[in-house]
Amino acid sequence: VRSKIKGSLPVNTKVVPLADAMRVTALRAVFGDTYPDPVRVIAMGPTVEEVVADPLNEKWADFSVELCSGTHLNKTSEARAFSLISEAPIAKGIR
Repeated sequence: VRSKIKGSLPVNTKVVPLADAMRVTALRAVFGDTYPDPVRVIAMGPTVEEVVADPLNEKWADFSVELCSGTHLNKTSEARAFSLISEAPIAKGIR
């Protein structure tokens, strides 16, 4: 995470159909939550268009691709620092 912050990657956003966003295998979302259709997608590094056009590409796992996270950064270096406060499973056997 710190290397991505130092990399000053662009933060790209775009509103896309929910079905297109959900096809992205590297997508980070709160599953079980309800998202609007269309949904705002944030990709830190690649453009949202690149990610949606090639949703199964494993390289997206190296970047943050999220739904509706409400970020207000233009590039990752604006975050300046990162700390992991806690880590817990979201369900039995799933981290």
